[in-house]
Amino acid sequence: MGLVTHTNPQKILVIRLKGIGDVILSTPLLRALKKAYPKAQVHFLTRAASAPLLQHDPLVEKVWVHPEKKAPLGDLLQFLSDLRAEKFDWTLDLAAEPRSAWLTLLSGAPLRAGFDIRLRRWAFNHRIPPRRYERRYQVEVLLDLLRGLGIEGDGIDTRIALGPGDLEWARGQWAGGELGAQRKKIGLNPTGTWPSKRWPADHWRRLALKIYERWNVKPVLVGGPGDGALLDEVAWGIGDQVLRVPSTGLLQAAAFLSQMDLLIGNDGTPQHLAQAFGVPSLTLCGPHWGLSWVKPQDPRHLYLQHFLDCGPCDLNVCPHPRHAQAGGHYQQECMVRIGPDKVFAAAQGLLGLPS
Repeated sequence: MGLVTHTNPQKILVIRLKGIGDVILSTPLLRALKKAYPKAQVHFLTRAASAPLLQHDPLVEKVWVHPEKKAPLGDLLQFLSDLRAEKFDWTLDLAAEPRSAWLTLLSGAPLRAGFDIRLRRWAFNHRIPPRRYERRYQVEVLLDLLRGLGIEGDGIDTRIALGPGDLEWARGQWAGGELGAQRKKIGLNPTGTWPSKRWPADHWRRLALKIYERWNVKPVLVGGPGDGALLDEVAWGIGDQVLRVPSTGLLQAAAFLSQMDLLIGNDGTPQHLAQAFGVPSLTLCGPHWGLSWVKPQDPRHLYLQHFLDCGPCDLNVCPHPRHAQAGGHYQQECMVRIGPDKVFAAAQGLLGLPS
């Protein structure tokens, strides 16, 4: 829609509210903006859970944390007032969700750019047509927003800036006790926001046991707040053959992952953290396209996916019954059919270890 109305922005607001992994995938866009406009201030608006990822980023002038849903109305109004008072030249909405579209409009920026998606298009005066029917790495999708503004990308590498002391803390954790005794630092990430994205717990147990028996390595179970019950399920009966990540905050957890030799996991935040630090990763994908979420053309990062005639469906909850009926599919069949032996073989290739 039209031409860029402000060709030399001094202050740019980027909005990506939810999804820690989605914020990580936004970092190449920040780099491209600063390359195109090195003197511009780039601000980033997100939720509290994702904010630590950007608080030490030298490319970001300020991180704005959106009030939580239960925040008093007065707090939200004050937040909106403060946001508008910044007088942004550009506001870029990376998701075009209802709330982010409203925030884009209320920012008052002369140029408000977002993807031209149905009911949210009214918030933008510079609309970028989405390439809906192409499956591409999500970083490339986000960079389309900049290309629509005449800005070229600066590569697809994602990056995270750690805080002072985070890396030293992580190295200290890996240096002592059972963690320090492991010949390879292998992480297993059985977590996932949605049930359909989770590889079965029994598969994780079988993989962990195989890693321990073949390589004499105790893999580390990776999880965040609220994942304790899931990790307990995976560790049931094999507690002596697996280790746990120390309980800590997001940046220290990221630093801890940055020291691994390999992270195997479901599609989600830990996999994006590994890719940002260049840690070899193997991602298990079911209902969501692996090529959209795993960095392409990088031999350090691979994904496994079993294709059925019903997918990848992009559904967060599998609609099939627990047991197949009359030749149909069963619940999470696309994940179940990625067997532990196949995952072990792919991990072996990434690590260069014997079978």
